Amino acid sequence: MNPVPITNNMSKNDTSNRSSAETIIPLSVSIEPKGTNQNDGLQRRHQFGLTILISAVITLVAGGAWLLHYLSTNSLQPQPIAINPTTNQPKPAPAAVAPPDTQPPPAVDPEKLALDKQAAEQKLAEFLEAKNELDKIGAAEWGGKSYAAMLEIGGRADALLIKKSYKPAAAEYAEAAIIGRQLADRTDEALLRMLQEGRIALIDGDGAVAKSKFKVALMIDPANPLAQKGLKRSQTIEKVLQLIESGKQHEKNNSLSRARTEYQKALQLDPEADNARRALNRVHDLIKEQQFSQLMSAGLTAFHNNEHALARTRLLKAKSLKPGSREVSEALLQVNQAVRLARIDRLRAAAQKAEQSEDWQAALKSYLAVLEIDRNLQFAARGKERAAEQIRIAKRLDFYISQPQALESDKQLANAVLLLNEAKEAQPRGQKLTSRIKGLARLVALAQTPVIVTLESDNFTQIAVYKVGKLGRFSERELKLRPGTYTVVGARDGYQDVRQKIVVKAGQQALRITVKCRVKI
Repeated sequence: MNPVPITNNMSKNDTSNRSSAETIIPLSVSIEPKGTNQNDGLQRRHQFGLTILISAVITLVAGGAWLLHYLSTNSLQPQPIAINPTTNQPKPAPAAVAPPDTQPPPAVDPEKLALDKQAAEQKLAEFLEAKNELDKIGAAEWGGKSYAAMLEIGGRADALLIKKSYKPAAAEYAEAAIIGRQLADRTDEALLRMLQEGRIALIDGDGAVAKSKFKVALMIDPANPLAQKGLKRSQTIEKVLQLIESGKQHEKNNSLSRARTEYQKALQLDPEADNARRALNRVHDLIKEQQFSQLMSAGLTAFHNNEHALARTRLLKAKSLKPGSREVSEALLQVNQAVRLARIDRLRAAAQKAEQSEDWQAALKSYLAVLEIDRNLQFAARGKERAAEQIRIAKRLDFYISQPQALESDKQLANAVLLLNEAKEAQPRGQKLTSRIKGLARLVALAQTPVIVTLESDNFTQIAVYKVGKLGRFSERELKLRPGTYTVVGARDGYQDVRQKIVVKAGQQALRITVKCRVKI
């Protein structure tokens, strides 16, 4: 049997008798048969009175014996003091019930009494089980009036049980157990309420209240992630709010870097602190605005000082902070236009300098770079054509000058003559071009000047010269040949043919060649 909470105090005499036990043995009573005389009637009246007296004594002795037996087998425990969850103060004890008028106790059926007691103890066990389960999940913190009512009814049941009013005690315990089970069915609602109240306490910066609420929530659901996170946050929330307030003060004093540091510390302590995150984002925006203004000012100053590269660098950084800023776009447009014009001027000057030194490759490169900036610039388009023409003529002139043997070909000689005429028309004609023209003209003149070649034979051999023709039989013949390579072939019946190669160089002295067939077949 579970110990019974007791709400009424017991006297010292009752306490001293807890260990005593007494066995009650009912007394036997015999009743005489009725008499017929007057003495018999008187005797019967005396016997009747004595019987009543004996019965009363037996009843009192039996009741006392049962009470002593009950107290010896059931130690009395003081009733727990109920605590009011709202005020955190002990609840007042229920008013003592005035004892009824002293009357003789009714006769008690021990078997029925034992059954009633067993039923009351069963209901007490059910009540205690329900109460223990509720205490494990912190119902004292969230149960409110229902939990208080359950305790009050349980206390009344304890008092009734002490008085051996088993049936009323069982009914009270049953009612208290019902309230406990109803409370147990409201744990989901209680969990949500504890979480919400904990969140509100976090917003208010009340770490103690938040901690209490989340602890109760974890009693209801130990694995609840929101409660775990909230409990962790409750341990640092007050420090977090101090850092946020410090950051606001720095922000007010325009010490944005210090404010940012304080807000970052707050977020390190509590990554879930939305107010710290909002404050940090706000300071970031303010710092960005400050940096933007500084970069814009520096960029425009550099622009006015014609430091275009520096201006562009500063403005591009400003644009990275505010990509959609119209102000920075217009400033960059002006700087880019100035940079563009300055670069065109530099390239134009470089091209002109290259033309003066007849470095047509460098001039062409500069004109092409200008056209990449603006393809509609006419000076660059004309310069490009002029440079390309000069380069083409120079390359062709250099070809014939470096390979004068090509002029031995009639076709190449004709091309060289045309090239000379074209080169003389080219403008401008600087010293380098003039020198090339003179060099090719000299080579062309040499290529056009024939060399006297004398062929000797025996009047029997038929002579033919490739690129000249068949010359027939002769003993000596003089030819005027342009510089080049010629092949002389001699043929005679009954003799082997002879073949001889002649190389005529420009400006060479006269040559004498003998061609005869001497070997018989």
